Amino acid sequence: MRLTAVGRRTLAVCMAACAAMVLCFALRSTAMSPLDPVPRTPPEAASLPADAVDVNTAGLEELMTLPGIGEVRAQAILDYRAEHGPFRYPEELIRVKGIGEGILSGILDQITTGGQDHAENLSG
Repeated sequence: MRLTAVGRRTLAVCMAACAAMVLCFALRSTAMSPLDPVPRTPPEAASLPADAVDVNTAGLEELMTLPGIGEVRAQAILDYRAEHGPFRYPEELIRVKGIGEGILSGILDQITTGGQDHAENLSG
C-alpha cells in the first residue's frame, strides 16, 4: 500500500506527537518521586487555652459555649461524630453541615481533638 504525500505527512506528524508524549511521560516518571504524606503536628498544648473544648468528647452544652455554635450546629457536630467517628484534626469540622470557614476560623484557637495521645490512638 502506498501513501500519498498528504498521508505521509499526516503519519509523520502522528508519529512525532506520539514520540513527544512518550518522552514527556518518561521524563515525568523519572523526575517524580512517590508522594509522601505531609506530617501534621498538632498544636502545642501551650498554644491552646486551658479550657479548650475537645470536639471529640464535648457534649451539646459544652459545644454551645463556642462562638457561632448554637444548639443546631452543636447537634450537627454530635451527629457527624456519631456517624463518622472522632475528628483527627480541628479543621475537619468544616465537613459538618452548617460550619463554614468563617465559623471554623473563629473557633480554631478554642478547640482541640484530644492532642497527640488521641491522634496516636486513631492511627492504630
